[in-house]
Amino acid sequence: MNLVRIDPAMLIPLAPVLILVAVLIGWSLVQIVRAPVRHLPKWAWALVVVLVVPLGAVIYLIGGRARGQELRDEDLH
Repeated sequence: MNLVRIDPAMLIPLAPVLILVAVLIGWSLVQIVRAPVRHLPKWAWALVVVLVVPLGAVIYLIGGRARGQELRDEDLH
């Protein structure tokens, strides 16, 4: 089996990018839960965001967010 060996020191410069991608995915998932969406059901948008990293979150932000009033915390109770 041919395993690719990656020096951990090479991953340090990528840490900010990985953190930004994680924040983008987390923020997108929270927005999917809290706000209305369009074109796909919420579960489908969540699946796209999680499986197509990071392009899925960008696609959701461009095409999946519905315009309109966002839900407030009081609306969820």
